[in-house]
Amino acid sequence: MFKQKKFDEAASIYEKIASSSATINPKIYLKLANIYENKGDFVKELYYLNLYSFRYADERVFEKIYTIATENGYKGYEKNDLNYFLYYFRQYSNYVWIVFLLIGIYVFVVFIIKKNNQQFTPTHHKVIFIIYLIFLAVFINLPNNYRTVIIKNEQVYLRDYPSAGSHIIGSISEGHRLSVINSEDIWYQVLWDGKFCYLKQSDVLLIH
Repeated sequence: MFKQKKFDEAASIYEKIASSSATINPKIYLKLANIYENKGDFVKELYYLNLYSFRYADERVFEKIYTIATENGYKGYEKNDLNYFLYYFRQYSNYVWIVFLLIGIYVFVVFIIKKNNQQFTPTHHKVIFIIYLIFLAVFINLPNNYRTVIIKNEQVYLRDYPSAGSHIIGSISEGHRLSVINSEDIWYQVLWDGKFCYLKQSDVLLIH
């Protein structure tokens, strides 16, 4: 169906596969992105390219996301330090973990040897090692806990509190990508133009 350009039928099947299992071939996301590109739906195209990029670091996909966003005037896709960090971290994360774990194992073995030899270990060395382990635990989970959303509706209201009766402090159009700070009931707390605000979860596509 994809080769026959029956994009609606192909998209329906691919999306059913993508939603039915957590362990799918990520290339399905690229197929879906291609389908929506042919349909002229750049928001959905960006969504699936982001889903793929979240799992695999691919410089071509990274550049394509930036190009589409720039051509359509979408914000949140800038080539800033955070986006570059997440991109390269996913690309080289296995090597990073190996280095950090080897350092931790080396220090731990040194502590054990010194203890067996009844050698004194300064308290501040132990404290530093504990801080290192805490940092490592946080650092490992940071990229997975980092969530972004893409606005999928034409006009979405931004509110100062997670309530439909709260004050509207602005609005945002489709296609823009925002960082999720927190979630509460049916609301996401996001950062937009340097301000913390809330929007409904039903108004966005979650990248995870």
